[in-house]
Amino acid sequence: MVLSAAPLAAALLVPAAAAPAAGAPAWCAPGPGLRAAALPRVVDLRACDLRGKLVKGSNGAAVTVPRDGGSVAVHTLRRDGATTLEIRVDPEARTATVGEGVSRLPEGRPRHVRTAAGACADSGRRLGTSRWRRGSTVSWRYYRGTVKDSGLSARRAARAVRRGVAGAFGVRTDCVKGARSYRPKPDIRQRYAGTTAKRPNVGPAGACEARDGVNAFGWDSLARLEEDALAVTCLWHRAGRTLESDMAVQTRGKRWWTPREPRRGGPQPVPGCPSGRYEAVAVVTHETLHALGLRHIEGKRHEWLSMSPFVHLCDDRAATLGKGDHRGLIELYGARR
Repeated sequence: MVLSAAPLAAALLVPAAAAPAAGAPAWCAPGPGLRAAALPRVVDLRACDLRGKLVKGSNGAAVTVPRDGGSVAVHTLRRDGATTLEIRVDPEARTATVGEGVSRLPEGRPRHVRTAAGACADSGRRLGTSRWRRGSTVSWRYYRGTVKDSGLSARRAARAVRRGVAGAFGVRTDCVKGARSYRPKPDIRQRYAGTTAKRPNVGPAGACEARDGVNAFGWDSLARLEEDALAVTCLWHRAGRTLESDMAVQTRGKRWWTPREPRRGGPQPVPGCPSGRYEAVAVVTHETLHALGLRHIEGKRHEWLSMSPFVHLCDDRAATLGKGDHRGLIELYGARR
């Protein structure tokens, strides 16, 4: 089964909730967007129908809640941490659950050389609230967008995105002697379907917009996104089943780089990486793992895992998965036969 993120049929649309009563809560007032911090954790959609509204989280995270009764999550990777915002809609209960998370890089955190024991012995992982159908193939397209501003040649930039996506689905690692990936592989595959002119559904400020049926991953200049942000990944899902995912890697004010051939571990920062660059394959791998259903796992003891929310300049650690990253995907998808 190939999943191309096709829109839901009209017959599946959920009837609109009743209009808010005259005494609607103050935090539901109309305007350019609702603040997640001001919302109750569980919102009664009959009192305040969030569907179609923009909800703003901390540090730039924002989503437009789907009108069709689906749910949406956004993961923003920053150079000093990460932010997450999710609005999970239950059409039957007529409620929406608001979840928000912020990770910050500790001041003065030292730089290290990656050792195999770090990633290969750490089984830590955190699962998200949705996944693709087990045994399916996720079809995705590459968006060239503003690649000319990435610091990479067009060919090298496209190859970096494809390597990152393939590495996440194929559980690429440097933890298995004599092999490039973990065994067993998770029961989920990817199919590169070529390029697309449709930009990822990520707005200029990094907000998830309405989905359009295309899983688009690529480069974009998000003009109003916070300065520290490196990449944004959006997930749209219903009843725990992922419907679409889009990824935008920021080019405004960021310079990217990747080695010509994938490395297998080694010192950080990556030798030969120009000053002030971020390693593209590592960031795309991390973001693709979000698209697959993994969440950030914080703490110094987990800093070698791909799902650590901390990425440094010229840092390619996230390009190869650790034990916990692999185990998380097996929990979500089972083992491929």
